[in-house]
Amino acid sequence: MKLLAGIFAAAALQVAAQPHRHAHRHAPQGVVKREPDSVTNVVYVPGPVVTVVRYELNGHEISEAEVRQGIANGTFTWGDDGVLSSSAPPVAELAQATPAPEEPEMQPQPNQDPVPSEAPPENTQPVETPSLTPSAQPEAAAPSSSPGSYQPVDQDGNCPDCDKPFPNGTISCDSFPTGYGAVHLSNEGLGGWTGIQDPVDTGANGFDNIMTVPKGSCDDGTCCTSGRFCSYACPNPYLKMSFPRKQGATGQSVGGLYCNNAGKLEMADGSIGNTLCGKGSSHMKVKVQNKLSKPVSICRTDYPGTESETIPLTVQPGQTGELANPDQSAYYFWQNAPTSAHYYINKQGVPESEACTWNSQSNGAVGNWAPLIFGTSFDDLRQHMGYTSLKQNELIWNDRADFTATFTGDGVTNPCKFVGSTGEFCSDGNCGHDVNCTAAVNDGSTLTLVFTDD
Repeated sequence: MKLLAGIFAAAALQVAAQPHRHAHRHAPQGVVKREPDSVTNVVYVPGPVVTVVRYELNGHEISEAEVRQGIANGTFTWGDDGVLSSSAPPVAELAQATPAPEEPEMQPQPNQDPVPSEAPPENTQPVETPSLTPSAQPEAAAPSSSPGSYQPVDQDGNCPDCDKPFPNGTISCDSFPTGYGAVHLSNEGLGGWTGIQDPVDTGANGFDNIMTVPKGSCDDGTCCTSGRFCSYACPNPYLKMSFPRKQGATGQSVGGLYCNNAGKLEMADGSIGNTLCGKGSSHMKVKVQNKLSKPVSICRTDYPGTESETIPLTVQPGQTGELANPDQSAYYFWQNAPTSAHYYINKQGVPESEACTWNSQSNGAVGNWAPLIFGTSFDDLRQHMGYTSLKQNELIWNDRADFTATFTGDGVTNPCKFVGSTGEFCSDGNCGHDVNCTAAVNDGSTLTLVFTDD
């Protein structure tokens, strides 16, 4: 989107692509494909400073991240006479930051949008991420509670179990690893996993033909089998630590625990710790406060992984919750570019079971069709500032959220907002339906996104 402007330089090139039907093994089954009326005018505009890349869907501009995410999920396809080819870094799922010309900054990531980077495609290891495969681990203790009742985070947002090293090679792949911070989720019907991927290793080029197990396929967890990556949810404000060093050959992302040849779970070779979950940035906090009369479900994308918005945080009326917010230097890199956390914010009152799972457009403005997209990360690589953004989901441009969402907090620059009564975004006194709402956050500050009726 706009944030790509002023960042990259490239040669002039114009590519037109027409949609056609082309099956992808990793496309979720049972999902109605979002086939764009037109995904055209992919333009690389040379300039003294950058390349501008624009994609259009139904007459509205969408980000490269969303195009890539649609392709990765099988919801978009390219025509026989067009090839998606971009030399510019992606706009990913976990949103990321990098100062853009007239905005505080936020360099998008692969699967997502500008500021928020939700779900991006893939990355080749940013910096050397240590491969963790501890030897001689003790036998895993059986969890003291059933998976569905396990609540690892206390009222202060701390997760003692998240500090427990994961015992590689001791837990069977058909058993969800309760007791180490990961949250068993029932929405996907995959035995608690947020997604299960079966990629084909193409060698140096990465994974390809990434088959994603359709939701509802195996509530007993038996779909997590040898050679597959079984992704999991960490409780907010914690982030998933396990994902493979190798990623998708064409920008897809892969994440989760690896099921080895012995049918046992182990941390993937690109893991950035020896625990399943790790806390987000200590430089800034991101919270959401609900002053409405109904609950609001905020769904984080499973990234790196299936990139579906399956990780829930439902904030009840009068409650405040904290969101996971990564440091750019210490989390997943997509094609050597840092990423940020990406969330879909549903309308008030939408049940979590509908909000935090992949949906088709026929189900209305819920799930991946939720009206608001929020992204956040802390840029400790360049600016040493936090960046958060709030934007309209371009896929449902005319269906807006039914409440006002406002950035607040000391140390927050440009506390912009979305106004529910008008459907406009307001930033620095400028309001409009397509105004970009991006805020910068000083080190040590807390940004709170407040939901109200006015």
